[in-house]
Amino acid sequence: MDTSRTLVVPPDAAGGPPRIRKASLFVAEGPGRGRRIPIPGDSFSIGSAVGNDLRLEGDAAVSRRHCRIVADGRDGYGIEDLGSTNGTFVDGVRVAHAFLDAGARIGLGGTVLEFSPQEDSRELELSERESFGAAVGSSPAMRRVFRLAESYAPTDATVMLAGETGTGKEILAREIHAHSPRAKKPFLVIDCAALSPDLVESELFGHVKGAFTGAAADRPGVFEAADGGTVFLDEIGDLPPSLQPKLLRVLENREIRRVGSNGVRKVDVRVVCATNKRLDEEVNAGRFREDLFYRLSVVSIELPPLRERPEDIPALVAAFARRLHGPDAEKELGDLASALPALRRHAWPGNVRELRNLVDRAFYSPRRPVDLAAALAAGRAGARGPDAASAPPAFPDGALPFKEGKARLLDEWERRYFTDLLRRNGGNVSASAREAGIERAYLQRVARRLGLRP
Repeated sequence: MDTSRTLVVPPDAAGGPPRIRKASLFVAEGPGRGRRIPIPGDSFSIGSAVGNDLRLEGDAAVSRRHCRIVADGRDGYGIEDLGSTNGTFVDGVRVAHAFLDAGARIGLGGTVLEFSPQEDSRELELSERESFGAAVGSSPAMRRVFRLAESYAPTDATVMLAGETGTGKEILAREIHAHSPRAKKPFLVIDCAALSPDLVESELFGHVKGAFTGAAADRPGVFEAADGGTVFLDEIGDLPPSLQPKLLRVLENREIRRVGSNGVRKVDVRVVCATNKRLDEEVNAGRFREDLFYRLSVVSIELPPLRERPEDIPALVAAFARRLHGPDAEKELGDLASALPALRRHAWPGNVRELRNLVDRAFYSPRRPVDLAAALAAGRAGARGPDAASAPPAFPDGALPFKEGKARLLDEWERRYFTDLLRRNGGNVSASAREAGIERAYLQRVARRLGLRP
């Protein structure tokens, strides 16, 4: 809804920070009818569970983490479904994500909420800086990220970093550690998705000699080794369910028990975690403990994909050129302004990591000045074949029966469409479904049928 942009107040003549009109929700139907609830911040969660900003506990058709309303300085207010069982509806239409206009009616189970902007406005909480250590960006979305990082890095608060693959979650985690009082202590990383399920517990908590086959000596886990510092749990959404209550105990009691031991050891660590999954959806589906989710997301920071902040591309290109090829590397870049249209059009399924690799690859080419647009085109042609994007599906043999020929043509079209859709979104099923305007479960069924691997 483009009219939602009227909710953003233009900066004043002095060039102050962007402002957004305050808003509230009115319960028009369902339990709590007649209540009015203000939306005080930039993210507002709604569901039946404790911990939501608005708890709808009297409506059995509302999921535990049902949806959230998000405000930004570009689009006003938007609503996003969090993998709810019965869906989120805006003015009668089921949505995965939608902008909210004044008077929009939001349906959740048997509850209807009316969205009401107000006349007065508030400042969006953005950093005055365009970087946070090695993390770079001048867009409002990234300055919002930097503002949260600046505020909570000096504390011991547990931080959850969410975002697609390649958006820079580990870089931000390292900078949060570097800007904290623990900076001189260890920063240790565990990739929960890369470890064997049989080894995760030992890696996290350690083991004693003889605890299992191959345990030839006592060995501390990452929590002991990082004592005084920070543990970064990457891809926390892949932590096996059997270990989730044990991690919860570590967070609550600050003590661990090595595998094969009955004794407990006190540890002093800060936990920062990251995921490219929608943990709200995992909670609703019963694959991730709700109490652990709330314990890990004391502070939640979502890193936007690069395609949603193309204004950051020039600064990122300059930073990567200097970082990878020396302080004078920018002088070797060609006319970046002429390359920007192609860079902005690209979907960046690999996000900032993909841009970094592009800059690196372009500098290794003998071509000078460095032409990023040409390197991008060459990379796409090499990855997909020179005519892959434009080649139509092969027309079926006219001798085939009509139904069989139609089915073959449709299957080929679906295969190319969904292959390209998943590629653009880095294999992320939820993001792909939102872009295509289809249900996540439907996309998963199609992917399985076509043999695609999200």
